[in-house]
Amino acid sequence: MNKFEILKKSLDLKYNPIGIKLIFENEANQIPDKFKEPENLQRYCAFVKKAAQGEFIKIKKGDFSCVTAEIMLGFKKPKKVEMNMRMNIKGLNSILLFPANKYNMNNFESIILIVTPKNCMDIIEAHTRIFKKQLKISCGLYTGVCSEVTAQVIKAEKINFSFLCSGSRFLTGFDECELFCGIPLKMISEIVKTIREISEERKIDRTLIEQLKNHS
Repeated sequence: MNKFEILKKSLDLKYNPIGIKLIFENEANQIPDKFKEPENLQRYCAFVKKAAQGEFIKIKKGDFSCVTAEIMLGFKKPKKVEMNMRMNIKGLNSILLFPANKYNMNNFESIILIVTPKNCMDIIEAHTRIFKKQLKISCGLYTGVCSEVTAQVIKAEKINFSFLCSGSRFLTGFDECELFCGIPLKMISEIVKTIREISEERKIDRTLIEQLKNHS
């Protein structure tokens, strides 16, 4: 069982963890055949959801029905508005999205988790245990999967959460209790190890609570 499958199991996630890999111009011919280009324009959050359900997707400039995502991911420049969360990476050709627990890829940038409030509690606790400090998140004017848990996580190399934008919530069909968490790859190993420990502690706590109920 790889670490991403351990993470999915420990958090009891409904969806697969989504890996994000940036592909540059000099790597464009090295993409495995299993990554497919979309047949229709879609929102970035819709592509992410498909990857969470097991698809392997390659997206590039011109594949988006949402212009905000195309700007935030660095495929298009904003005309008037300054967007601090926006990626602006020279030579970016495309982005690969894939179920990280089902495919072994080295040196990708980050993962996205589709989580519940309970999952958020465990992730924040894991971060606090590891780094001995509060987890500060950035929720900006331009909210959503493309900005807060993709661009911002890759740029800052820090965990971040998103409450989604209205388009993600209503048009892509995410549940009202689902949130997103982005984690940079450099943090994954420690986060997975600590969340696994927390998951085992939660099981012990539940067992003790049930025992107390039975004796009351």
